[in-house]
Amino acid sequence: MKSIKFISALSLATLLAACSTASDVASTVSEGVSNAASATTNAVKEGATAVSNGVSNTVNTVKNKLTASSKTVVYQCQNSKTVVATYDFEGEKATGLTLTVNDVAVKELMRDEKNKDFESFASKTHVWNLDETFSLSTFNKTEAGMLFKKGKNADEILAKNCEVNQTATAKLNK
Repeated sequence: MKSIKFISALSLATLLAACSTASDVASTVSEGVSNAASATTNAVKEGATAVSNGVSNTVNTVKNKLTASSKTVVYQCQNSKTVVATYDFEGEKATGLTLTVNDVAVKELMRDEKNKDFESFASKTHVWNLDETFSLSTFNKTEAGMLFKKGKNADEILAKNCEVNQTATAKLNK
């Protein structure tokens, strides 16, 4: 009889121990699943944010490309030199231009982003400077500074004191 009581007590203790272990395992598994779900949710949020930022940047680039335009300005400069400048714009900002000075083309002048004092466009051989207020809105009002040809020892001034020829500029931008 004592052995039956002992076996019953041992069985009960084993059963309680087994239930306790199963509960701990269930708790640990539940915690692991919760952590995995949280990590997955965070990763999805971060991925969505990265995609959203990438799409936003691409949309802005495409928008600027779609609003790209070109405008031509005729300048009368000192010593009766005529400069014709065709500017490429993305939004309000000029990105590059082609110049013609007395029928001689000066191509591939690109905006010099390093120059913070005024608008400047440069190629390997030439530099064209404008007033800092130059933009798409003011292209036909902004006076030009000078056109330089780069030299080894000194730059050569090709055109200076250039003023917008309003009549000729208006005809070219109808």
